[in-house]
Parts: sequence; structure tokens; C-alpha cells
Amino acid sequence: MSTRLLPAGFILATLFLHACGESKKKTPAQDAVKAATVNTAFESNPPIATSINVRALKEPINGNNVLLTATFPRGVIKDNLHAIVVNDETLTLRDDGSEGDEQADDGIFSIAINEDLNALKEDLIATQTANVDKLNRKEHLFRWSGRSATVIDNQVRETNVRNLDFEKGAVINPELFKLIPDPELRERSLMITDLGVIEDPTRTFNPCTRKGDPDGVWTFGHLITQMANTPATGISVNTFLQSWLEKWMAAQIINGDNVAARTNIFSVVILPWLQASNPGAIINTGNWKTFKFNLSLAPFRLLAIVNRLDLRGNSGYKISNAGEGRFVFSVLGTNCNPLRFTTILEYGIPKRTCKELHDFAQQWWDLKALVPGTPAYNDALQKITDQFTAAGTSPSKPNGSSLNQLRTNEIALARPWELREFKIGEKGLFEEVTVKQEPALKFNRLSGATLADQQVLAVYANNNEPDILNQTYVVPDIEPISVLNFLGGKSQMPVPAHFWDAATAAGPARITNDTVRHILSVNTCSGCHAGEAKTSVGNLINDPAGIPHASFLQIAPQPFGTKPTLSAFLTGDPSQADGLFRVTDPAGRPTGSPIQWTFNDLARRAEDLQLLLKTECGKSRLVGIVRALSFRPLNFTH
Repeated sequence: MSTRLLPAGFILATLFLHACGESKKKTPAQDAVKAATVNTAFESNPPIATSINVRALKEPINGNNVLLTATFPRGVIKDNLHAIVVNDETLTLRDDGSEGDEQADDGIFSIAINEDLNALKEDLIATQTANVDKLNRKEHLFRWSGRSATVIDNQVRETNVRNLDFEKGAVINPELFKLIPDPELRERSLMITDLGVIEDPTRTFNPCTRKGDPDGVWTFGHLITQMANTPATGISVNTFLQSWLEKWMAAQIINGDNVAARTNIFSVVILPWLQASNPGAIINTGNWKTFKFNLSLAPFRLLAIVNRLDLRGNSGYKISNAGEGRFVFSVLGTNCNPLRFTTILEYGIPKRTCKELHDFAQQWWDLKALVPGTPAYNDALQKITDQFTAAGTSPSKPNGSSLNQLRTNEIALARPWELREFKIGEKGLFEEVTVKQEPALKFNRLSGATLADQQVLAVYANNNEPDILNQTYVVPDIEPISVLNFLGGKSQMPVPAHFWDAATAAGPARITNDTVRHILSVNTCSGCHAGEAKTSVGNLINDPAGIPHASFLQIAPQPFGTKPTLSAFLTGDPSQADGLFRVTDPAGRPTGSPIQWTFNDLARRAEDLQLLLKTECGKSRLVGIVRALSFRPLNFTH
């Protein structure tokens, strides 16, 4: 059964009125509005308004009673018309001195809309009241800068939304719409690790005890079969699997980065699986491709089903990236104990309209009212996962699969810890590709980089400081100044306290901004899994059973019958009053008083899911516009 998004009395569906129709007679300005087009590049890197003001109009404009104005940094929007999509409707903000815009080309864009401002104020008051009630129960609300949090409890208490004067014009802070999320979201709607789910006997299978359903929809074998999509592609599942596993058997050069062979993949994974599948057969490195894998004996244990809608783009400009859904597996050894080897299947969400995205998010939200492991919960969860795991869910992608990428993280094959990334290529088989947002290891001071290579990293960081601070940067294949291969072919943790940095001494090889260094580092796989988020040393603070959390893993495998452990980066630190996990800047910056970075990523994701449902794809133009002009996508890979 669904639950309400918000407590009774302030659900947004009761808040807003339908927009009035335009007058029949069109002005030249209105014709210009019709011609405005959405810049779809803004989906991943949108212009963010520095302020948004809402004012009641004394005289309606084309039947609209409210004027919304948004100020942007000069030059960010090149034209004097700015089109956005709200509720699958294209709207145009103007900076041309007409249709309510006071002055042309001043960087202040305007749009006249029809809204019930009294109902808007009532909603904001109800939201603040609910938040204060939760603050009194020792819950917290945060402002997020990337992954790091700042408590804004005092702001929530001190902001007097009752005094908003729309007659004179009122500044609308997008944070006014934030509501402290229900704690059930974390384990039921975001990071699902309940044993009743990950060991559901009708959907998963234990290859060691042979208990469960070998064809279950959440088994590794079933998911791989759907990716191969043999009826449509003609590619056998066996050939598809081989194209992935063989990548470790030989050295590769990926974007100029040497990715050494890890031939132990044969003795650790390939051989035991094939021997169990073909009893008595003589199998070696020369003939293994002539044998078939029994998919029901796949040596993988499901650890988690993960909602990553937070990785979506800004739906105000396009919905080509609606975030991800993920399955996390551990690889099993011959004794059925989990190896230090995880495999993550990361699927794009095939939703392309605001309504589709909203309805899908609502399905995740509704899980919080159900009990994990019960038939009702598991049935509802499968209805969600089938939408992105089933064959043919993304017809325009290779094999019709919604898979974005498959990532691995292991030290079971060789040292050091290493992460790799694989995609389904145009030929329908796995290709090994660069690890996103992580430069090649040779540019990192901690890996013995030469001063010249450290300078390449520093030049990139310093030249892209605004984009890195805004989290809009994308690490390129080629560093444009040095014209060197830059993006890495693998991600490694050479030392436990690994993080990313260039030279420590002042000069052209030093990253000048402390926060830029941190963001660049924490957004790499190796930095986030190691010293930047302190995952490399493990922690016990979130594990009630006292089970150590394995280093370099955000979701650490455990044997069948035991829930996997989650890193404090994900869960926060419950021993702290604000629940945030604190990590002292591993580079010691600034010198003498290093920053303490604060993490609780599941809290961030919960706030995001709630805001998506409250402010995006709803009935209100005004709230949808505010969200589109304030939502900054996250260029994260993890």
C-alpha cells in the first residue's frame, strides 16, 4: 500500500491551480516564446540561478497572476530567452524587456505564471513546522556541497516563512522545500540489504547449498542472460560471459594506460565455475572457452539492490539520464565464502518524460511503507527492477540492455586493490573502458609521479577550478594543455591511505585550492574508496554485530546468512550528534588546521528522493521552475 509523500495537510497536490489559458490574440513576444528551444546540454551542466524572486502581479499578464524572476551570472545564458521543461511542458523565461521582464539584457529572466500564492505559503509553513518537530526529536537537515554536509538546523528554525510578502516580492530559497526524510527510506528505498531480499528463495540462489531459484530474477545468471539478449542478438550467454572474463587474462592499453593482466582470474573464478559446470572435464587456459558455464552455479552472492536516482540529470532540460539502479554482488571462493571481489551492475533508468520519472520515483518511495522480505515488499521491488534489468528495456542501447556499465573492485586476483569498468560494445560483447572521473595513476604524487606529471594534474585542476567547485567537470581522455592521455584505464589503491594530490610545495605543480583538491580526489573511485572517505581503514561504527568493515569497499561482503556491512561514508556516524562521519583532510589542508569533511551519503540520497517527488514533475509550474533553476546534477560515478 502506498504512503503519502508528506503528512496530511500539505501534500502538494492540494497546493496549486491549473494555469490559465493565454489570450487568443498572440503578440510578437508570444511568438518568440513559442520559438524558444531547450538547450539540452544543460541537462548535465545547467545554469544555476543566484536568486529567485516571486511577486504577485497587480495587473495580470496574459491571464497570469504571478511574476517569477531569476538572476543568473552574466554570460552563462547566451540568449535573452531561456527555455525549460516543467511537467513535460516547455516554458520560456525572458530577458528581453517584454511580457513582464523589466529590463532587457540585465541577467534577470522573468516569466508570468498562474499560481495560488496563499497555498504556496501554507505549504512552506507546514514544511517548516514538520521540520522543526523533527529537529526537536534530534533529527537534522543538511546543505550538501557534493558529498559533504553542513547542518542547517538553525536556518530552518530561524527562517520566518510566515513573513513572506508576495505583494512586495519575496526571495524563494530552494531549501525551503526540503523536508527531513523518514529514516525508513535508507534501508527500504535506497540501499536494500535485508536478508529477506538478498536471499529471497524465489528470486535468488545459493550455488553452494543449491537452495533458492537458480533462474531467479535477481540472480547473476539471470541478469547476465538478459544483457546478452540472445533471441534478439544471436550472441550466446556463454560467449557474452567469456568476453568479460577474458579481459583479465592479458595486459591491455586503455587510453594509453597500461592495465596489467591479472591471470589469477582463471584459477579463482573461471576454472572453479567451469569445473562445477562440467564435472570430470580437463580444463586449462588453452581450452576453457570450449566449455559452457552453468549459470545456476555462478559464484556470486547478491549483496544489495541500490536506488541511484540521485545520479540523474536536470529534468528541466531533457531526460536522457534518469539516474541508475544497481545490483551489487560478491564473488565467492571455492569454500563459498565471499572473496574480496565485488561486481556491480549499473543500469541506466529508461525513463524519458517527467511523469515517467516521477511515477518511477514514487514506486521506490512507496517501498518504505512495506516490510523488506515480505511477499508484498519483494513483489513491489521486482516490479521496479524489472523496468531496467529485463532484456529490451533500452532498445537504442547495445543488446537492448539498460546496462550503463559493469564495475569490479577486487584484491582477490592480485595486489593492489583495483577497480575496472566494462561496457557492452557495439558488437554486443563486453569491452573494457576507462574508469570515469579518475586520471591515470601516474599523475598522482602519492604514486610516485614525476614533478612534470604532477604538474599535468595541477594544471588541469587549477584551470578547471570553477567547474570542479560546481561539480560540473568531466575528466577528459586527453588533458588539453599537455595534450597527454589523462583519463585512467584502471583505478588502484597502492597504499591504504591513498588519495589524489599533486606537489606539496608552491609552484605550477601544486593544486592551489584546497576544496578543488578534495573534490577531484573524492570523485575518483580510488579516492572515495580509500583515504578521502576513510574507507580504506575500515570502521565498526555502523555495524551492530561488531563485524569489521572490509577496507576499500563501500558495501563489504559477508557470508550467506549475514548482511553485508556498509561504510560510514554511506551511513554516517551515529555516535555523533548530527550523525555525520568526519574525515580529516588526508592532504592536511589547509596546513595547520585541516578541514574535516563530513559524510552521510544515504541521508543525502534520501533528501534528494524526497525533493524529487515534492518539487519535480508535479502540478505546480512555480515549484517546478524553482527546482529546474536550482538543481545541480552530480558528476559522480559512485
